[in-house]
Amino acid sequence: MPFASFVGVNQHRQSILLGCALMSSEDITSYKMVLSTWLGALNNIHPSAIMIDQYVTIKATINALMPNTVHRYCIWHIFAKLPMKLSGVLDGKIAKAEFKALVLDSINVAEFERRWTDYIAKYNLDGRDWFYKLYLEKEKWVPVYLNDYFWAGILSTQRREGMHAFFDGFITRQSTLKLFVRQYELAIRAKFEKELEAEYRSRCFEPKYLSEFVWEEKLQACYTHEVFEFFQVQLRKLYHCEISNHEDHQANPGVEKYIITNYSLRSFNTRDPFVFSVEYTPIGKYLSCSCK
Repeated sequence: MPFASFVGVNQHRQSILLGCALMSSEDITSYKMVLSTWLGALNNIHPSAIMIDQYVTIKATINALMPNTVHRYCIWHIFAKLPMKLSGVLDGKIAKAEFKALVLDSINVAEFERRWTDYIAKYNLDGRDWFYKLYLEKEKWVPVYLNDYFWAGILSTQRREGMHAFFDGFITRQSTLKLFVRQYELAIRAKFEKELEAEYRSRCFEPKYLSEFVWEEKLQACYTHEVFEFFQVQLRKLYHCEISNHEDHQANPGVEKYIITNYSLRSFNTRDPFVFSVEYTPIGKYLSCSCK
């Protein structure tokens, strides 16, 4: 019996179950019933963003019931199909790695478009329908088109699949519906207890600061333990960055522009460092980076 689930991320970067359903079939009517029931439990407040698989039935359901919700495809499932879709291509392993690099390393739309065109020409993929259709839907899976939206660090539906694996410890194929309900409650309780443990650690731990920046200490008071540790991973990269003025540093009054060269990140093809442009207002709340 198909099992549909809605999985999110909490303040401790843990996967949390937002709802699930046992389905008799996987047609549009069934998905619409599940999704409309789930939205009803949320007082019909639609999520701002959702990640889905590329199944036609799921896409049609999302478009019908949540037309204003941004939805993206799981990039892991797309990458998993590459060996088959690149069959017959010389140096298939290199072609696969270059495809991932052009998707993940492009830091703006113009760069992605140029690298995509070069890639298709290099491996003579013009006649392959899968790549053509994939390009037509680039706004639904390529990061540079989606970085304006908040995704909590999620690029794939593996958290959902991880949640399914978690339930395997409580439920088997032989479980009756009555047993399923009881074991489901136990599974949810186990998840809740893990969240309470993370909340306790977050309130009681003593952090080790990496810098003498005042704002690092201030952020520690705002973040949970897990989020603060993730932030510190990014903070370490700051020491590998070089900052210089943009050529039109103050073209707009009050707005300052800078070029950030990050030597901790390297392009797959050229091994060059990543270069970002940042602009902000020293007085006010405007801040924009080319990587989003």
